[in-house]
This record gives sequence, C-alpha cells and structure tokens, in this order.
Amino acid sequence: MTANPFFPAKPPTARSNAPRPSAHFTARPLTGALGADITGIDVATAPDEAIADLRAALVHHQVLAIRGQSLDPAGMERVALRFGAFGQDPYVRPLPGFTNVLRLLKTADEAHPNVFGEAWHSDWSFLETPPAFTLLYGHDVPDWGGDTMFASQIRACEALSPAMVRLLEPLKAVHSARRGYGPASREAVADRLPNMDIVVSETAMATRLHPVIRTHPETGARALYVSPAYTIGLDGFADAEAEALLGYLFQLSVDPRFTCRVRWEPGTLTIWDNRSVLHLPIGDYHGARREMYRTTVAGDEPVLTPV
Repeated sequence: MTANPFFPAKPPTARSNAPRPSAHFTARPLTGALGADITGIDVATAPDEAIADLRAALVHHQVLAIRGQSLDPAGMERVALRFGAFGQDPYVRPLPGFTNVLRLLKTADEAHPNVFGEAWHSDWSFLETPPAFTLLYGHDVPDWGGDTMFASQIRACEALSPAMVRLLEPLKAVHSARRGYGPASREAVADRLPNMDIVVSETAMATRLHPVIRTHPETGARALYVSPAYTIGLDGFADAEAEALLGYLFQLSVDPRFTCRVRWEPGTLTIWDNRSVLHLPIGDYHGARREMYRTTVAGDEPVLTPV
C-alpha cells in the first residue's frame, strides 16, 4: 500500500490524554489527543490547592472546558490572575472599564457569516512573549453551532519523522499580524466584523522570528509552533520553499487525530495552552447571537531547548 504523505507516523494512544485524579474536580477527556471536560469546581471560589490541580490538568490536557461557571468581566479578571499575570491583547480594544477583558460579539443581524479569529492559530504568536493561556467564557451562546476546535501541536510534533525533526530544529518561522490587522484589512474588518472593536494598525506589519519547534517550559514536551493565521514565511527560505514546507506542517498540525472540539454551553469557561495547541472558532451560527468574554495570561518567549 502506498503511504499517505499526511498520515501520522505516531497517532495518539489511549494513554496520551488519560485523566489525572483530583480531589477537587472531575476530568473527562474529550479525545485521545487532548482536551477535557471539567465538572465539580467553581473557579471563582475554589481554594488555591484546587487551582493548582486545575493548572496541572490544563498543562496535561492542553484544553479544559470547565462547565457550570458564573462569571462577569470582573470575575474573568480575578480568575485569570489565579493563573498568572495578564497577557497582551494588542489589536482588540477591551471592554470599557476592564483593561484586560475583551468582548467577542456576533449579533444575529450581521450581514456576513464571518467570525473573529476564523483561522487556525495560537493566540498572538507574533508577539515577543505570546500568552501562555487564553480564557474564554460563554456568556450568551447559540443553541447549537459556534464550537471551538483545538489541535495538539505536541501530538503533531510527535508524528514527525526523525529526519524532518532534524530539518526543522534550527529553523525560525516568520510571524506577523499583517493578514488580520494590517492596513489592507481595514475595510474587510469594518464590513465583516462590525461588532468587534478591532484595531487596524501599521504596527501589524512588523515580523517576529520564533522557532518552528518550541519546548514547553513546564513539561519539556516539544510542539510545532506555526499557524496559517500568523506564520508568513521561514527565515532564510525563498517564498516558494517556505510555502511548500509550511503547507505540509499546516496540514499535519490539524490532522483529525490530533484534535478535539468544545461545544459551548452558557457558563462554560474554556482555558487553553497556547504553547501547545492551535485553535479554530467555527462560524456555523450565522443568524444567531454569540457573546463571549476573553482574557489571556502572560507567557514567555518561545525557545527550543536542545535534547
């Protein structure tokens, strides 16, 4: 049988995403690769030891959908600070009175089906120190549709051949916000995302180099760190060369076996680890209203640690 060039050499196993016991909540894995539904905890009032357990579960599962929460913007800020200092959000204005909380809003009467962030990405990877975690809360969600997909870049990296790993280890990817927030996007943003307070700026044309493979600073696991939204090239490569190699990595990175999907309910707080996952909001709820609160937790500069 001829090998499929995009067939993972090392798919996840049942052990890859096995739950870890905690006295403070119940974790139910979403898929074999990543993600867990969390029940039995109130993140606003839980003791510090419970939050420490939750943070460990987050790093392990990479994505947590914490059900049954009740949070307003002020509560979002308080919860985020339990995981670390606030991250930067450079191209979306925050809610008035809440420096670190964004409102992601799509109303039922919008003319276009487009949704904010509708491309696979790791949040703000074009920054020098991108956020470690993103917190997103379902304040008003459709009865169906509007799910968020996640893809484990640890699982994707594990699937690379040794020869490909050797090729990628020294490479730097070029990250930029220009496609979504550069001056050329001004008209499209105003037309297609009228209820989002997006900042279009010349500063979005800047570029940043990060390793194609990064080391998770807490676990030592290696993860791919490129995305169709923010990776625009490879340092030192001609455009055609970079397009060919990145095209392969983009396709491998979202192989279905490396993914999970969070279905939103009112009161769901989803937290994900930008150091190990890509995510994609699904724009399949045109004609319905969706309002979310979002904040981030600061991270470190991506690096690849030699083995």
